Amino acid sequence: PLSIHKHTMRQFEMNHLGGHAKLDDQKKKQSASKLQSAATDSGEKPPPPVHDLAGLSCSDHGGPSDDLAQEMIYWSDIPSDDKFVSPIGANSKKRKYLTFEPDGGGFNNIRMSMETMIVMAHSMSRTLVMPPSQGMYLLRKDRGKQRVHFSFDDFYHLEQVGYEHAGLHVISMEEFLKTEAMTGNLFNKTTGDVAFPPHNQTNWDGIDPKPLKEYLRDVTLTPLNWNPGSCLVAFPSDDGPEHFAELDEMMKAVNANFPKIQEFIDKPVPVDAPTTERLREAVAGQIRNLCVYDEEMQEAPIIHFMCYHKMRVRFLTHFYAFLFFESWEQDLFYKRFVRDHLRYSDEIQCAAARVVAAIRDRARRRDPAGNPDGEFDSFHIRRGDFQYKNTRLEADQIYENAKDKLKEKATVFVATDHQQKPFFKPLADHFDLVFLSDFKEELKDVNTNYFGMIDQLVASRGRVFFGCFHSTFSGFIFRVRGYHSQKDKADGWERGVLPESYYYSGKNEKSIYQSYGPLKTPFYSREFPISWRDIDRGIEELHQ
Repeated sequence: PLSIHKHTMRQFEMNHLGGHAKLDDQKKKQSASKLQSAATDSGEKPPPPVHDLAGLSCSDHGGPSDDLAQEMIYWSDIPSDDKFVSPIGANSKKRKYLTFEPDGGGFNNIRMSMETMIVMAHSMSRTLVMPPSQGMYLLRKDRGKQRVHFSFDDFYHLEQVGYEHAGLHVISMEEFLKTEAMTGNLFNKTTGDVAFPPHNQTNWDGIDPKPLKEYLRDVTLTPLNWNPGSCLVAFPSDDGPEHFAELDEMMKAVNANFPKIQEFIDKPVPVDAPTTERLREAVAGQIRNLCVYDEEMQEAPIIHFMCYHKMRVRFLTHFYAFLFFESWEQDLFYKRFVRDHLRYSDEIQCAAARVVAAIRDRARRRDPAGNPDGEFDSFHIRRGDFQYKNTRLEADQIYENAKDKLKEKATVFVATDHQQKPFFKPLADHFDLVFLSDFKEELKDVNTNYFGMIDQLVASRGRVFFGCFHSTFSGFIFRVRGYHSQKDKADGWERGVLPESYYYSGKNEKSIYQSYGPLKTPFYSREFPISWRDIDRGIEELHQ
């Protein structure tokens, strides 16, 4: 496998990167000049989309009432955050771009990569080019009966996010290709010749994206050494090469006395601690190198981040585990940015709110005196094609691992990819089990490809939640529960712990959210409290 990997790397470098150094300075200046002249740099943004990211109203989405919908809200409205502009590249007179390829895995792997790309685009002051709508793994249900090609705008209010934030400009791939590629601004890195898109096509929605990916790799700077898990992308608090050098010196100091993960278990570094202390926790026991946003990358008109599994080029990581900011205020800003704006769309949130309301009503009717609030518990049980065999427990094993935390005969919602109900009988013998499929009326006219996201949001509202270790689907549920715990100031919120959140797969993982756990590879296996703990600090300091 290693030989195949090396051979694939050599082939890619020959086909796509070999000519990068051959572009002479004149070509680079010509390209940059054209990019600058083609950009609409008036500073004016288009009229705002008709939407409000701050709250949640379901009156236009089939209900429920605003009162019932409020419990879904974990995000905050912080108007001053909308004005923050990254200092890196903010003074550039040329418009520069960041393009990327979505992850090739399931939706939550795609989501993780997308979060990282959006934060990088903002922090680099680059215009974010969204990939065209396309089929996504496991999101092709009922082809022919409903839409099965999606863009990120179908799941998030990205148009509104780009409008509201002064530091983020978002455009479609079609707009990018019309503005830059079709006007002769993009050059093949090997030959230096002007390169147009395959077949001069600009609208790639619903079309096999492979030719477009290969084209973008040929005409952009494509960093291959930014590998999550082996290096940390660090951004200084101010622009200029001297500030990047200062971060490099900090990393050398940390390496001189390299920290161990054990130093930070249940001992989180304060979010406003000096940079070196926060850096020590971020790399403890695992990462010794920085990914440097060097001068070549900063000058590149377009940076393209690819996803190519054969070369192990993939951003299967959390944005907060891969990106580090010298300024603690900026670090917390980006964590709030993801919490407050990269949330599922109102259509998805409202559908989940209807199901939550129905489950609470069912639980309340079953025990009016003992459960007046309609509390329920929840599971995410992953089966399907999951490669981690140690998590594929039978239902009786799951019951044995979870029974000490659940109430006998309680109403329990199960989010799952396993469609055979008889499998769950050992759980149904002890609990009032309900599944998303039990709420057809609440989900009428909702695209069934949204059901996974709805499952996540419903499961996040359980009194007690049991998830599947290694599952990024479960991971996001834990993160949403972390956001809620901070907003509600639930037990343990100061330390970022989640007392009623567990894994069902085994004793070693079961209670890891009952203590503060620092970042640990592989990062995708779980979520970490550093993403939600105390992130509302430093809002005023950010703008001073």
